Amino acid sequence: MKRWFCFSIIFNVLILHAQTNEMQAGKSFRITSHYAMFPDSLRNHEPRIYDKKIYSAAEHYSDSSAYIFVPDYFDKNKPFHFVIWFHGWNNNIDSALAYYHLQEQFYAAHLNAIFLFPEGPENAPDSYGGKFEKADTFNYFMNDVMNFLQKEKCINKNISFDMIYAGHSGAYRVMSYLLLYAKNNCKAVLLFDALYGEQEKFAVQLQKHPDCKMINVYTDSGGTYQNSMNLAKEMKAWEWKYVLKEEDNFIKEDLQKNQVVFLHSKKQHNDVVAYKNNFQRFLEALK
Repeated sequence: MKRWFCFSIIFNVLILHAQTNEMQAGKSFRITSHYAMFPDSLRNHEPRIYDKKIYSAAEHYSDSSAYIFVPDYFDKNKPFHFVIWFHGWNNNIDSALAYYHLQEQFYAAHLNAIFLFPEGPENAPDSYGGKFEKADTFNYFMNDVMNFLQKEKCINKNISFDMIYAGHSGAYRVMSYLLLYAKNNCKAVLLFDALYGEQEKFAVQLQKHPDCKMINVYTDSGGTYQNSMNLAKEMKAWEWKYVLKEEDNFIKEDLQKNQVVFLHSKKQHNDVVAYKNNFQRFLEALK
């Protein structure tokens, strides 16, 4: 049974379930934060207009929620990762979780990690990252998340953690801004047919932080092919360590031996996340 209650002044929390099913045991929460991506002043004053349709702030940019899943095998006494997912166009938390089997793949990867999924532009054709495109907002958001998890006794206060940013399609934009503004160390960036722009932000992150890894999956028809080829060409000129190969041939050693992995997919744009459990096997390669 679902129930709403208030947690201090900051959160409205929906405890979804203590166990999703026999294969994905753990604790799930849906929280809200003043520092979430939306509502946002820009979309409140300038509605998104795409293909002659208006996407209002009230309907598409008012959800300040985030979904959290803490697997039963999570050890709060050891350093851990936040795996933070961002959805693409015309999606929301619930639709993306279901369609791409995100929680199932995350759980099966068996990292000592917490899955965090902030709501983006809800069911809208928009890559805009809202308040996360402003300096420090995401850091305040993470403070809220950490405070909540500590009070739920899911994590300990002084244990170190890092970030793994992952997303599909239009998620590239908000992810690129977090690489500029997030204060916590980034372990990896996972782009699923998402390199539509902001290449310079990704490149600067990789240059400044050699321990940060990136996997970029691109397709022939998804709109990311040329940007991916251009970035790979530039990395070759810069003499960066990377590999470019077919998606089906990926092995974890590719990521262990290279900072960047470019994977060409023959699948369609919406298939690259769940195909061969890509999300799961990329997370497993980060162990």
